[in-house]
Amino acid sequence: MLYIHSALAYGSIVNKPPFEYRMLILFCIGAFVPIFIHHIIHKLWDVSILRAAEITFILCIPVAFWMAEKINERWHDDQE
Repeated sequence: MLYIHSALAYGSIVNKPPFEYRMLILFCIGAFVPIFIHHIIHKLWDVSILRAAEITFILCIPVAFWMAEKINERWHDDQE
């Protein structure tokens, strides 16, 4: 309860990593997560490459949404 109260009063208590590290994390997630998902679907589910690509596209929508949200946070941090 104390954490919630102080977070609401003073903003987030946890410090964000520097901009370069955050962009590196976003780049690695955007570059490697779809490849790993595609590889796992193709090899473990034993489907065709095209079908694995279709499933990967659907499963990567939440990843893209999360990345867009983080980039939007960064944009608003720069404006202040």
